[in-house]
Amino acid sequence: MKIAYLGPENTFTENITKKLFPEDELIPIKPIRKVIQAVELGNVDKGIVPIENFYSGEVIETLDALTEVSRTRIIESIGFSIKHCLGTLPENSEIKKIFSKDQAINQCSKYLCENYPNVETISVSSTSEAVNRIKNENMLDAGAIASEEALLNNNLKILSKEICPNNKTRFAILGNEETKPTGDDKTFLTFHPVKDRPGILQSCLGFFSNLGINLDYIQSRPDGKGGYRFYIELKGHEKDKAVKIAIKSLKYSLDSEDNYQEVVKILGSFPNTDWKKNNKI
Repeated sequence: MKIAYLGPENTFTENITKKLFPEDELIPIKPIRKVIQAVELGNVDKGIVPIENFYSGEVIETLDALTEVSRTRIIESIGFSIKHCLGTLPENSEIKKIFSKDQAINQCSKYLCENYPNVETISVSSTSEAVNRIKNENMLDAGAIASEEALLNNNLKILSKEICPNNKTRFAILGNEETKPTGDDKTFLTFHPVKDRPGILQSCLGFFSNLGINLDYIQSRPDGKGGYRFYIELKGHEKDKAVKIAIKSLKYSLDSEDNYQEVVKILGSFPNTDWKKNNKI
């Protein structure tokens, strides 16, 4: 199979993809939208992208991009430990700036504020780029936040390991196929009220609570038109009777005359892996 993942090489996502698909052809693609588009167009069989972090929350680009495709869905969701390390060139004398991906800098902000309060942090496209930039430009006054493997493979010296304790990221495995209920599933969906009214969010969520469906996650996002799109994750499969009734009721309440497309869109149903408690690595 061809597996697309959020590139470039030598990143956490690549390491995870290798562990999940050790025998398959792996294709690094960036940004996230292009990974999802590659799955949608059938250029690859599956895709792997980050969707949520234990500290920094949802990955907005993943959520937004999934609303823009018609076939591609989340078919599996898996949590992995992410162990950020700080490294420099062996000849480094002091650190005046630290490079990494924006999410990594955010996740490690407590450590950075406590240990390097006066150091400039600089966001780059990936943790891999941070390492390469320091190495290729021979930056003796800079550090990089990346995986231990990426730092050591590029002959950088590790100053501190696991600088964001208990850090986990959930990754979504994407495909164009439907999944079957297992009896312990999750469903990710988005709904977009076309007209605002007092109590609309409460009434929308009530369709699930009234049927005993638990919600694990809710997030709102501006739609760029003055309104909001809501994302929720619930316990159950889209083919479960109660979930089907709740979604049908939600659609009707938002668009009773069926005048709008995709006021409710299912982003995927998949087995519950309880990612915050269980790790693959």
